[in-house]
Amino acid sequence: MSGSRTWIKDLQPGTDIEESYAVRSADVRQRRGGGPYLAICLGDRTGDVTALVWEKVERLREVLEPGTVVAVKGQVQRYNQRIQVVVRRAEALPDEQVDQDLFVRSSAVEPALLWKQLLALIEEVGESNLRQLLFRVFSDPEVERLFKVAPAARSMHHAFRSGLLEHTVSVTTAALSLARHYRLDGDMVVAGALLHDLGKIWELEIGASIEYTDDGRLLGHLPMETLFVERKIIELERFPPELRRQLLHILLAHHGEYEFGSPRRPKTPEALLVHMVDNLDSKMAGMLEAIAAEGSDDAAWTPFSRILERNIYRRRPPNDNDS
Repeated sequence: MSGSRTWIKDLQPGTDIEESYAVRSADVRQRRGGGPYLAICLGDRTGDVTALVWEKVERLREVLEPGTVVAVKGQVQRYNQRIQVVVRRAEALPDEQVDQDLFVRSSAVEPALLWKQLLALIEEVGESNLRQLLFRVFSDPEVERLFKVAPAARSMHHAFRSGLLEHTVSVTTAALSLARHYRLDGDMVVAGALLHDLGKIWELEIGASIEYTDDGRLLGHLPMETLFVERKIIELERFPPELRRQLLHILLAHHGEYEFGSPRRPKTPEALLVHMVDNLDSKMAGMLEAIAAEGSDDAAWTPFSRILERNIYRRRPPNDNDS
């Protein structure tokens, strides 16, 4: 390996590469003329790239296992106006040789600052039972340890170290402001927003890549967080049943619709607000990340965005301060 790293964002067509990347996904597909090939997604903290294996498919399929880091030799090409890599050789790297920070980016905001903001939001909760529940949840050593580093998603939005913490603070701050605007129960909204993605600390695990855990695949974050919060409520003994009912409803309904994996649709104003702000924050983050992604300064449009199912117009309105 060379001393200076070849980042995904810097790949240039027509060049040979010899570098280490994380395997995000790998699928065996069939060529039109017959015979298998491998379609892979390779990545580092600057982005992802499609890679193809045309030869030694069976052997390299064993090496190119999602979640691993591999040393790759190949050539960068341009196909249909997009960069891709044709992999000639690949070798898995031992864990002790892998610097995970090279392959998954981190929040631009320090986790310690985000955690301080989260605790300040809890302090603002006036209803004593909800405030006590929130302190009990977030003072749990495992919750604190995992929440500070967990991503909010595998790929769609806030898919980086401490992304869950950034997303949660953003959703809660915006939801509290809107709760005041609509004269809703701000304490319930804050509690629901802070807890709405708690289960992701057990659903996802982060290393050189972001992967689903076995519990994440089998159970999902909504059931896991609901069960966990229910256990904490039971420990409090005198927690009011109506608060329990409405809070757990927010957790179970925050995906909004059945087709998006929501066991319930929002049936209270507070649940509807948390769902809408969660959706807003994830979509806005996806759009802003697409606009900010590396690309030609002259390019008016981003590549196709999976979370928004469209290309995004990158050019920003003129600003008097720019002159």
